[in-house]
Amino acid sequence: MNVRTLFATLFGLLFLSSATLTYAADDLESRRNAKLEATVMNPNLPLEKRIRALKKLQKDEMVNGRILRTFCVWDPLGKTGPISSTVEDQKLRSLHYGMDLSVITYQDESELVEALRSGEECDAALIRGVAAMEFNRFAGTIESVGGLQSRQQVQLLMQVIANPRMAQRLGDDDYVVLGLATLGSSYRYSADRKNRSLASFKDKKIATESFDPGMARLTEAFGADAVVGDMMSNVQKYADNEVAGMMSPIVAYLVMGSGQISGDVSIIDTPVAQSTIQLIGRTEKFPPGLAQILREDFLFKFDNYARRVDNEMALVPESFWAKDSAQDIAALEKHSLDVRLKLREEGYYDPAMLRLQRKIRCKFDPSRSECTNPKE
Repeated sequence: MNVRTLFATLFGLLFLSSATLTYAADDLESRRNAKLEATVMNPNLPLEKRIRALKKLQKDEMVNGRILRTFCVWDPLGKTGPISSTVEDQKLRSLHYGMDLSVITYQDESELVEALRSGEECDAALIRGVAAMEFNRFAGTIESVGGLQSRQQVQLLMQVIANPRMAQRLGDDDYVVLGLATLGSSYRYSADRKNRSLASFKDKKIATESFDPGMARLTEAFGADAVVGDMMSNVQKYADNEVAGMMSPIVAYLVMGSGQISGDVSIIDTPVAQSTIQLIGRTEKFPPGLAQILREDFLFKFDNYARRVDNEMALVPESFWAKDSAQDIAALEKHSLDVRLKLREEGYYDPAMLRLQRKIRCKFDPSRSECTNPKE
């Protein structure tokens, strides 16, 4: 073998060894990261161990040992409102997970949704479920009309969602659901407590929100005329008696303020949907492990968030509530089912979430006809 051949052979062996070592190092790093990811995603392990694994996975994202993220929050009452105040409290808790949060409050929910889309300011946005629909249909369908009937049902659903096996339904390449909490129920509001039956709403103008076609369809199902707008404009129309009623979450009462409420108006006490507040993040900012821990934290704090809602609902005077009739309750449930089925067929409501909601309703009341003859 001449010198040139020997040199070529040695160079080839060196190149092969280098490539093999590089491949082995990459493979080792990949296996190490997979093990860390499995640790973070395992809710049966101690939280501290999972957080240590998370910090190792996110080490390249950290600044001075913290993951810097910006949460944008919708609160119709501004920085001093109940939703914004809750997130400010969450900042301290997030430090435990290695996150350093900046919080920006929006009073205009549409503006916040646009800010999340652009990604220029908000890594995640805390918005209502109806507004979150465009980012995750599965989670947005939680607010389907009549889908869930009580806070207890929402809490059970949150337990299901917080299971790591549900992660694939809660995110895509662009957005991921990071958690949800109750925002109370949505109700029918009447401008005249003497005319509060479904029949009395026929051919009347009822304000519904542009974010929520389900409410508009339900309004039309009992013969009323849905006047679509955002929450603030709807509240103003209702307070000014420009509409005969309104379909809205209980938070609309807080937006109105007692000075805008006359003695004739009322809230009919049958919930038409469950209102939620959902944290939607940009996927590149919240990898699976971090997203999973945040969802579990929302579940852990569910009762705490619910108590805050109760404190706000306590501001609604007893005299403002009106009792619903058994006949209207039954009619409302039938109309709600029809609307859910139609919006499922049109591709708006998510079929998997509707099935899950039906199972939850049946767990609370197995005697329901839908438990043996399901349509969802």
